[in-house]
Amino acid sequence: MSNGDRLQELRAWRDEFARSHGYDLRAMGEALRELDNAAGKKVIRGEPRLPAVGMPADKKTPNKSHQPTEAAIPVSPTLKPLEAAPAAER
Repeated sequence: MSNGDRLQELRAWRDEFARSHGYDLRAMGEALRELDNAAGKKVIRGEPRLPAVGMPADKKTPNKSHQPTEAAIPVSPTLKPLEAAPAAER
């Protein structure tokens, strides 16, 4: 069995499961919780991990945009920046 076959089988099961619950996320979640409880095994839910100690301060913050936020600078003194095109009317 190839990985493609497994993926097709998994996707078919997932679609059938969703269709059988009317594509209702709450109903699907409840059904999955019932399956977990019926299995008789402890379901382990991990806590979110905290940042590693000693990590550089810049790595603890979200990524920052590196795009300029002010007007574009002309490439040469003789060139003028382009004006934005007017918005199209609907």
